[in-house]
Amino acid sequence: MTQPASCGNYTALYMTMKRLLLVGITLLTLNASLSSLAQTARNQPDPQGNFYSNDAPVKGTARSPLMAGSLWRVVALTLNCRRDPGSNQPVVRQFRRGDILQVEVYRGGSDEVLKNAFDRSRQPWMPVRGQLPDDRCYVRANQRYILPLLAPVKR
Repeated sequence: MTQPASCGNYTALYMTMKRLLLVGITLLTLNASLSSLAQTARNQPDPQGNFYSNDAPVKGTARSPLMAGSLWRVVALTLNCRRDPGSNQPVVRQFRRGDILQVEVYRGGSDEVLKNAFDRSRQPWMPVRGQLPDDRCYVRANQRYILPLLAPVKR
């Protein structure tokens, strides 16, 4: 007994849908793997030691309406904090090795902005929160100067 011609079309359609489903599952798995990899590397420096994200595992505290920023440790002997991103900007504050800095967190759309600012030569600068809202300054976001705090500070 022969099958009607339409059955062959249904079989081909079934096989195509099955292949599409497998491709979709593969893409979802790949996306989850890449997302996990990105989460692991989010506070890792590039080959030149630059940090482009200011997110780190340990967060500070902040009074409402501010959000708690990530905490970073100064590793340079001294670190200049400048009014705006750039080594030609005026120094407004200095930090010493071992000081803990809290990143200023900005709101952007429905999420906080965790990307560092750039100077004219495309070097990343991290915004550091001060005692007052307008007391923000910028430090060079490079592992020669700062590293993310990986565990809470015990005092």
